Amino acid sequence: MNSYALISLTDKSGAVEFARFLEQRGVKILSTGNTAEVLRDSGVAVTAVSEYTGQPEIMDGRVKTLTPKIHGGILARRDSAQHMQDLQALDAGPIDYVIVNLYPFLQKVRETINAGDPEHQSLIEFIDIGGPAMLRAAAKNFKDVVVLIDPKDYPRVQLELSSGGKISLELRRELAAKVFTFTAAYDGAIARYLSLNEKLVNAEGKAMTLGGVENFTLKQSQALRYGENPHQLAALYEIANTTSAPELKQLQGKELSYNNLLDADAAWQLARELNQVAASEPSIAIIKHLNPCGVACGKTLLEAFQAARACDPVSAFGGIIATTSTLDALTAQAIIEGFVEVIIAPKFAPQALEVLAQKKNVRVLQITDQLYSQGELTPRLVFGRILLQENDAALVDLTQARQVTKRKPKPQELTDLSLAWVVCKHVKSNAIVIAKDGKAIGIGAGQMSRVDSSRLAIERAQAQGFDVQDAAAASDAFLPFSDTLEYLAAAGIKSLVQPGGSIKDEDVICRADELDVAMVFTGERHFRH
Repeated sequence: MNSYALISLTDKSGAVEFARFLEQRGVKILSTGNTAEVLRDSGVAVTAVSEYTGQPEIMDGRVKTLTPKIHGGILARRDSAQHMQDLQALDAGPIDYVIVNLYPFLQKVRETINAGDPEHQSLIEFIDIGGPAMLRAAAKNFKDVVVLIDPKDYPRVQLELSSGGKISLELRRELAAKVFTFTAAYDGAIARYLSLNEKLVNAEGKAMTLGGVENFTLKQSQALRYGENPHQLAALYEIANTTSAPELKQLQGKELSYNNLLDADAAWQLARELNQVAASEPSIAIIKHLNPCGVACGKTLLEAFQAARACDPVSAFGGIIATTSTLDALTAQAIIEGFVEVIIAPKFAPQALEVLAQKKNVRVLQITDQLYSQGELTPRLVFGRILLQENDAALVDLTQARQVTKRKPKPQELTDLSLAWVVCKHVKSNAIVIAKDGKAIGIGAGQMSRVDSSRLAIERAQAQGFDVQDAAAASDAFLPFSDTLEYLAAAGIKSLVQPGGSIKDEDVICRADELDVAMVFTGERHFRH
């Protein structure tokens, strides 16, 4: 009785090579549609599923694999005489390999939303029926069937077949578990879509994914040495069947820790948003314990790094550095002259990697150039429950914000206010950030009083020799009284950006006019707890 492999793929990476490998081992290849064409054009002998089953595809391809010959070949227990007799009666053989991946439903949801399609009718056709049915059947019968949903697993199967002639039960079980993890998340994505239906886009045109979340599936991708402290266990998990996560590669260095990952993510989020205020200039963000301790833009990346480190060189020691432009060799050399835990960037010049290799323990991360999108979820654990909110992706353009005082910000003041506002968004509340000449010079984070945050920001700036005269400042929340404004103005700060919205706004505006401080209201708040 022939052994068959059924191949039906959206992602055809490595499929031709793997099909040839199976063919050389005497396995007959069954396939459908475009996958069959790709394999056939590459010289693989392929039997179309419709030819094998004797039943043509119907209903525009909606029904093609849902037949007894296909599912019998997958589900038949090889140690059951009755099952094998039933297969013979069907004139069918055992399908020992099921190699299937599915229409990218989540990706299509996002593409449809971004295209402004209010009906979303086309998405229905991207709900795969036959694929999940075959995958689940094969995963159920994993003792007899090898099921593959991820092209990255092809080499593992090839290695075991080449070295021992068979696939271990451990690998079969692992591949089956991977399938059920994926199909659970896939079904969850469809359930979320159907539960939201026309509400996928809210009144402001924003993609809404929060209201329909009823379940999601987590998959452990990496065990960590420990959590925030050595006595705490920790691991990194992926949300199965998501297309929003940027690709992250560790190019060198020690194993990433829990705290490294938290700080690297914080650094990357800040660095990415710097592009919105300084798109034409290289930017650097330095993070320590989830708070920015140095941020700057410059004509060169080296200039930006030197300015960022100068903001608080003591805190920058052992920090996490992120840039959104290619890291060059000169900047890499300057970075490793001090102690750094993690460097994260979208690209690294080959010469920069050679420089960084001198410090083998430095963790070097390359990340795809992708900004966290509005609508993605940020989880926190409270009272044994998961608290979810949309990611804070809002960021107002200060050129469009309300200039509420008699004196309007000068061009350089507006530039510095924009930088301070971006940085302030990423500082723990209460947050005050002082910026001047394209760089942050003082950061006050996590104080219970906003006046104390102002005092801390000014003291840190002055401790590094910065002149705060004519600098710009940002506050993450509105000023309920004029005390913070007065404290900043007394130090020489001449422009301030804040959300506005206090019942005392008019009093604060009048006081700013008296102090000759230009003030801008954004209308958006950025608490960070």
